[in-house]
Amino acid sequence: MDFLLAFVVTGLAASGGWIAWAAVRGWARARDRRHELRLARERAAAEIRRAELAAQVREIELANETYQDFRRRHPDR
Repeated sequence: MDFLLAFVVTGLAASGGWIAWAAVRGWARARDRRHELRLARERAAAEIRRAELAAQVREIELANETYQDFRRRHPDR
């Protein structure tokens, strides 16, 4: 039993650095992934907002074209 305990302790001591490195690396990757997902969400929201603004601009342009067409067809008003 003492041999088994010594073997486990020695194994953990020998591989403890690798275990700690793997844990830190895993945490860093998870943090980076969360950051990438947050950026992707922000990009998607910005793209949607840009499309909404473009639609509003087009709506304003169409209204202006309609008004200008009306003014050309009815110059007396």
